[in-house]
Amino acid sequence: MASARDIRRRIKGVKSTGKITRAMEMISAVKMRKAVQSVVAIRPFAISAIELLKQLDVATKGDSHPLLTVRPVKKELYVLITSNRGLCGAFNTQIGRKLRQILAQDTDREQAFITLGKKGETVVRRLGKEIIASFPHVIGAPTVAGMRAVARVIVEEFEFERVDRVVMVYTDYISVMTQEVKVRGLLPVAIKDTKKALNEITNGTSQAEAASAKLLQAEYIIEPSPKKVLWRMIPRLIEMELYHAVLESNASQEAARMMAMRNATDAAKDMVSDLTLAYNQIRQGKITQEIAELSAGMAAVTK
Repeated sequence: MASARDIRRRIKGVKSTGKITRAMEMISAVKMRKAVQSVVAIRPFAISAIELLKQLDVATKGDSHPLLTVRPVKKELYVLITSNRGLCGAFNTQIGRKLRQILAQDTDREQAFITLGKKGETVVRRLGKEIIASFPHVIGAPTVAGMRAVARVIVEEFEFERVDRVVMVYTDYISVMTQEVKVRGLLPVAIKDTKKALNEITNGTSQAEAASAKLLQAEYIIEPSPKKVLWRMIPRLIEMELYHAVLESNASQEAARMMAMRNATDAAKDMVSDLTLAYNQIRQGKITQEIAELSAGMAAVTK
């Protein structure tokens, strides 16, 4: 049985741990809000892109682009977006589980990977799969410029026909309590799917943003030509889809970490309560024993 001193030390240690998990919970809450605000901030660009894409789709009927080319899939490239650190509950575990389900069904093709996040790289290496490139640094402070190098590798792999399809696996932020692992095709680009992706980015658009979108519904003068504009625009849209997916993943990661740290803080409080009760019981037992010994001594002296 643990002594009162041991229990006292454990109480002190658990309280210190509770303070750390509480601080991590608060930091994750701030980071989550920042990531969500960043998602909202790119909505005006997404709204403009939707309108321009509609015009380009009409103006370039019949024109082809290397990134629009659909061909038989012999090798598939997965862009896996995870976190660099742990302590975020089941966030990375859910992505790994989803990936294993996909690979179990996709047995008739070769697979290659681009990883964004150290945890995803670890999962892929354990599966013994080919990693073309790893970009752990883009997760910490994501920017559109930071996604450019990732998009360049993806586009080159597809254009040189080293892969026939590119799929993105990431976690979509729905709410603090709910995050969903999503699998989305990135290449070949389908205009319809790109519009759908942009519409998802603008989900929950305010009335003011909706009004500004209506102002964009005007006739366009596209220079030098619709085809050339579309060719320049498609890589930029891929960059934005990657950027949006990383922001969603970061928001999901911090929400999962916040909840994990909250649960850890609550567990620490419960443990402190249980240890305090055990400590008081030991103290009470010692006090009772001392009183009994005093009473027995006094009775012996009296006799």
